[in-house]
Amino acid sequence: MHSKALVILVGLVLFSPASAPATPELTNPDELVRLAGRLLQEHPYLLKDADRAKLDELHRKARQALDRVNRAQDDAAKRQAKTRLLKAAAALVPVLESSPNLIRLDLQPDRPVLPPLGTIECPSDIGAMLIRARITGSGADDTLHAVVRHLDLSGMWTESSTIPTDIAPSGTSLVLIPITNVPKDRTSQRLELRAGDRAYRAMLELRSPPRGRLKLTVLGDTGTPTPAMVRLVWKFNNQPQPITNAVDIKSQFDSQGSLTNSRNYVVQGRVAGEYYCMPGPVDMEVPAGEWEIAVRRGIEHVPVYDSFRVSAGETVEKTYAPRRWEDMRKRGWWSGDDHVHARILSDDDARRLMTYAQAEDVHLCNVVKMGDIYRTWFDQRGFGPEYRIVDGDYVLCPGQECPRTHDQMGHTISMNIKRMVRDTDQYYLYDKVFDQVHADGGLCGYAHVSSGMFHVHRDMSVNVPKGKVDFAEVLQFAGLGLDIWYRFLNSGFKITASAGSDIPWGGTLGEVRVYAYLGDQPFTADAWFEAMRKGRTFVTNGPMLEFQVDDALPGDELVVKTDRKVRVKARAWGDPERVWPAKLVVVQHGREIQVVESAEPKKELTIDMELDAGGGFWIAAHAVGNSGEHAHCTPVYVVRPGLRFWKYDEVDKLVGQALDSLGQIEKIVADARERDAKGELEDDRTLKQLALQGPALLERVAEARSIWEELRKVAEQEAPLRAKLAKP
Repeated sequence: MHSKALVILVGLVLFSPASAPATPELTNPDELVRLAGRLLQEHPYLLKDADRAKLDELHRKARQALDRVNRAQDDAAKRQAKTRLLKAAAALVPVLESSPNLIRLDLQPDRPVLPPLGTIECPSDIGAMLIRARITGSGADDTLHAVVRHLDLSGMWTESSTIPTDIAPSGTSLVLIPITNVPKDRTSQRLELRAGDRAYRAMLELRSPPRGRLKLTVLGDTGTPTPAMVRLVWKFNNQPQPITNAVDIKSQFDSQGSLTNSRNYVVQGRVAGEYYCMPGPVDMEVPAGEWEIAVRRGIEHVPVYDSFRVSAGETVEKTYAPRRWEDMRKRGWWSGDDHVHARILSDDDARRLMTYAQAEDVHLCNVVKMGDIYRTWFDQRGFGPEYRIVDGDYVLCPGQECPRTHDQMGHTISMNIKRMVRDTDQYYLYDKVFDQVHADGGLCGYAHVSSGMFHVHRDMSVNVPKGKVDFAEVLQFAGLGLDIWYRFLNSGFKITASAGSDIPWGGTLGEVRVYAYLGDQPFTADAWFEAMRKGRTFVTNGPMLEFQVDDALPGDELVVKTDRKVRVKARAWGDPERVWPAKLVVVQHGREIQVVESAEPKKELTIDMELDAGGGFWIAAHAVGNSGEHAHCTPVYVVRPGLRFWKYDEVDKLVGQALDSLGQIEKIVADARERDAKGELEDDRTLKQLALQGPALLERVAEARSIWEELRKVAEQEAPLRAKLAKP
């Protein structure tokens, strides 16, 4: 979000309030709700102190009414919701018009030139105007229109330049005009209000006061300047201000996702919000006033908060050194983000993204080139070890998110690839990509498993039972999603837990992350990928996690040949002053079998228990932070010879779910082929190729169906041994 502020305006009353329409007809209530929201968020001091809380409450009710309109399922409900919205939005108007800074204008067709609007006292290089413009004379009516128009003065480069603002061609327009890049000192500018085919012009002056300077440095673990994520808030408008040397990461986002250099850290609590990636010390001009700052360096560091004042003409120097509350590297765990979108075509691209990774303290980024059946985005210079970008113990590794279908079978992620594997003539045959990536030594998995988006369970039902899948993204967008992952674990298939931010759609790089265990082995990209291949991982956006069954670590298979007990140890820990574990759970076959909780800040929670090996199982640890953060490890697989580690008593249900997913694939293929036979898909490459590739895809579905059906027979074969183990 671009930072904005308001100006202190001199009201210009050009008509008597008594001449205004008594009950204007509001034409666009949704835009008026937007206008009020932007005023409250960015320009609250435009209002009288007594009116801010009142407008906030009215705006909340109007937002609720607008939400009802958007969620209405039928025409009657939508009409009722729109009536409620119109009433709620109309209640905003008197409060907005009570602003002492409102500029009231009567626009008369025979008077295109208005008197000067006076001097606008800007708080800095940003400002805004709130105008009520009423069309009078011929064609006048009693309609009321809400308009928000952002103006950037950096484009005004000649003495005759005007600020063009379109308003409604009739009735009354309530206009909010945020202004950015206001020059220093005094600026004269012509404002032009365009009402249909008529234009009304007026001169205004903007005056910007003297500013101060801020010299800002962030120190790393060694006491030297380091990249960091910085949120700098000017209390005058409570909006984050850009850091002048911030990394221009949005230029590498290919016009996708959230196209801003400020990245939103999606968590609960004080640390949440928008941050800029500051690559090193900065000396920047800032408006005079009170300031607040937050400095982050990833989840292993304690955020730093501070408040200070900058006076006009003063230079303030600030140095911050976020301390570590934990160093997972010393424990053998190294952080990664499996889902980073950014173009890397030059050394400058590489430098910017590396700086961002270092600021968030993420040691390995899987930087994915994205594709669909039409095209690709986020180009890379190349793939394989020679195209990795390495700076100390931080590595950027090109990967891919492709194949990727939205309404068919989900998105895939591949790591450590040596080439982009993409053949649109075989696009729905995901195993073709998996086989080639594996042949090149890479890893394959699925994106968005946490949310189940894009019907990812369908292809999982095809390729997981064939042993072609290494990992699944189970933590993303601050949400841990377990249902689909647990379903396949309960079916007796090993899948490693992974996490990815999915920037620029996600908030910020590494806001969720996967830790891979290298032990005493030195950190390299190859060692990290090997740990991922073994399943030595846990995912988190807050608490840290350790888990062990006897001597087995996450991802290990523990073979138990006799009927004995195994010892299970779990530990979750955090920073008691910020993120601490409120709950630690041992999960067996998706069921919580041991839980410890703490309602008070506590550095760690532990579980130490013994458990009968029985017929085998998968078992893992899950921690929940005090503000809803999550950590979850890849399971340990306890195996009895001759038996699967699956959830035996739900085999029929699990097989049924998988067969239903396969049936969904068969249906979408049948529908596509039927439409293709009618000639309806010649302009739809997605469904046309699904129809053409359908027979080959159905062969794979049939193979998977046989595997799932065979599992029922396996369950029958296991019955005698399981019955024997169940005897006291």
